[in-house]
Amino acid sequence: MKTHIFVATDGSDTAAKAVDLAADLAARYDLPLTIGHVLHFGRPSEELQRMAHVEHLVEEVRRKSGVDFPNVPDTMLALFADTRPGEDMVRLVTLVGDEILRRAAERAREMGARKIETVTGQGDTADAILDMAKQAGADMIVIGHRGLGRLKRAWLGSVAQKVLNSADCSVVSVR
Repeated sequence: MKTHIFVATDGSDTAAKAVDLAADLAARYDLPLTIGHVLHFGRPSEELQRMAHVEHLVEEVRRKSGVDFPNVPDTMLALFADTRPGEDMVRLVTLVGDEILRRAAERAREMGARKIETVTGQGDTADAILDMAKQAGADMIVIGHRGLGRLKRAWLGSVAQKVLNSADCSVVSVR
């Protein structure tokens, strides 16, 4: 028997279906329900990490060539400074995330779920979902699956697919 359900939501229609299923199960079996949302503030940190080696290349080229490149930033973070969100954008993304969670929790309560918590994560979406579910102690993850076509899924990947392949617990994919 399952003892704790985690559901991920991004506010989409598919995610709403996932919340409905998770809330129904939580209400029916009187289980705790954790609703999670992943905040996206700009470039994924993994992308910056993959590019970090370029910092060393820039410095090496500068040293070997003897040419001083006047506008080359010292770090990759400086290079992407204008892609990082300002305080207003961070606040806006956070407030939108809070609203998505508030609405999902309200819907879950309407469906009869009684023990509800909400959490946010950051970073790679699939990894953040897995981390939030683990921290919540969930033994079931419910996630919306948008149903990309085979070609798009192969090219872009799928958050639901990554969660399904990587989770240590049961995963229900809702379409």
